[in-house]
Amino acid sequence: MVVGSMISQIELVLNELPESEKKVAEYILANAKEVMHMTIHDLATKAEASSAAVVRFCRSLGIDGFPALKIRLSAEVENTPHVGYFDVESNETVHSIIDKMLSNTILTFQNTASQLDAQSIEQAVSLLQQAEVIYVYGIGASFIIAEDAAQKWLRLGKNVYAISDRHLLAAAMATKSENAVFWGISYSGETREVIQLIKRAKEQGIKTISLTRPGNNKLSQLADVSLFTSRAPEAQLRSAATSSRFAQLFVLDIVFSAYASAQHDFTVEQLAKTRKMIEILYD
Repeated sequence: MVVGSMISQIELVLNELPESEKKVAEYILANAKEVMHMTIHDLATKAEASSAAVVRFCRSLGIDGFPALKIRLSAEVENTPHVGYFDVESNETVHSIIDKMLSNTILTFQNTASQLDAQSIEQAVSLLQQAEVIYVYGIGASFIIAEDAAQKWLRLGKNVYAISDRHLLAAAMATKSENAVFWGISYSGETREVIQLIKRAKEQGIKTISLTRPGNNKLSQLADVSLFTSRAPEAQLRSAATSSRFAQLFVLDIVFSAYASAQHDFTVEQLAKTRKMIEILYD
């Protein structure tokens, strides 16, 4: 994994952590430089928690142990200025809004990159390469991502279904399930309709991919391959929803680029064909 904003990730999950892990998180946020030189027992003592709580906290962040956490903290504290998520406030200037949205977008990409696992990306690409049919589904803003996925793989000659009516999508899966993939998209990972469809897909023997925020959620637990974005902050306006949408598109573009790179010449040829066909429509 690449290095993202560790401090920001801790801030975003802080209120969702169990009390013992929250103590660890709060101490790290207040004493990041000191923590880089501590043992796990030192941190547990200072945070008035246990060594086991420190281990669980690292797992909650998707990090393989306390030494890895210290490496991430060191890279950030010593080399990277802290940049936060910002919500839009009343009567802000356009320049201020531009700066905030830029900061949010950059941090969203950094944090999402830190959550991505190359092996999971490769597994998703492999499933999509083998699939004769791809079903993509999401609700609300996540359906926009599903439509973008359909547009991408359709241009490469894949049979792709991104249907907003889950009943129709379920019917399609029932009739064409062999060598198929279902890709469920839900930021929370708890969207009832998406979970219903991934269960139906698995009953049909269809391979499954999920795209959710990190952490334990039903959708990622059910999927054969789980992909994660960064956590969007709580916000009064739509900046959080914007951040999660950018993160989902970012992951989608990475998967598509990896897919295209694996069969580069074929991809270039297919895109040229579709571009030529579209240009004819404007003649």
